[in-house]
Amino acid sequence: MNAQAHVQSPSPHAARRRPGVKASKVVMNVAAVLIAALMLFPILWIVLNSFKPEAEIFAQPITLLPKTFTLESYTKHLGANDVFGCFKNTLIVSLGALALGLVLGVPSAYGLARYRMRTAKLVMLLFLISQMMPASLTLTPLYLIYVKLNLLNNYLGPMLAIATISIPFIVVTTRPFFLSLPKELDNAARIDGCNAFTAFWRIMLPIAKPGLVTAGVLAFIFGWNDLIYSITFNTKAAFKPLLGIVFNLMRHEGVKWSGVMALATVAILPIVALFLAMQDQIVGGLAAGAVKE
Repeated sequence: MNAQAHVQSPSPHAARRRPGVKASKVVMNVAAVLIAALMLFPILWIVLNSFKPEAEIFAQPITLLPKTFTLESYTKHLGANDVFGCFKNTLIVSLGALALGLVLGVPSAYGLARYRMRTAKLVMLLFLISQMMPASLTLTPLYLIYVKLNLLNNYLGPMLAIATISIPFIVVTTRPFFLSLPKELDNAARIDGCNAFTAFWRIMLPIAKPGLVTAGVLAFIFGWNDLIYSITFNTKAAFKPLLGIVFNLMRHEGVKWSGVMALATVAILPIVALFLAMQDQIVGGLAAGAVKE
């Protein structure tokens, strides 16, 4: 009986550790909330200022909530600019760059993960280096190439330029997902009569869906946030992106901050809606891709 009671009773060290574990969790949760609030505050500030008159934005003392709630910034600037047309242009370029990135990047990531290559690490290093290059460094060479290929003032030019950023990102992001999948799945698919392509298409892609969604959403944001490629390669108003309207409001004679805030809010809303709709898959994809080679 004494031995049984001794086994069932918790050790004093374990009893002392429990309050410490709970305290550490509380500290981590509080820190996470504070970091999230710090990161989201600029977005909140933009949205709230979009409902203020121009004079109230710079009034002293500074107020968080608008004293005079108005929709003048939206009615004035949204009506004076072709927001719907610019929204359509941005959406077309973003989806096109995303399609190019997935079609070229995902098979590349699968090949680098599944097949042994002596230069695999070198290729991954080159992909990482390409992501570190600023867009301004490649802008002039791309422009000269586009002039000779007649790729100016159309949707394809910005798509290809953005794809040079999204493809390396997709490869680096999705390769760990394919590495985490057991190779026995390939062997089972081959036994069932699949070749290399059908095994990749029918077996691997559905299983790696969380990773593909995560990479796809982030690659879409690359295209949605693009300004430098779109306004450089497309000088006609018919191809102006949504952020191009915001850029035009920042003039030499003064920035129309109320309009900037309103149009920035309009540009942010689709991304926020996309993240809210895909948040479960994005979080699951980020966790599933954490594999060590």
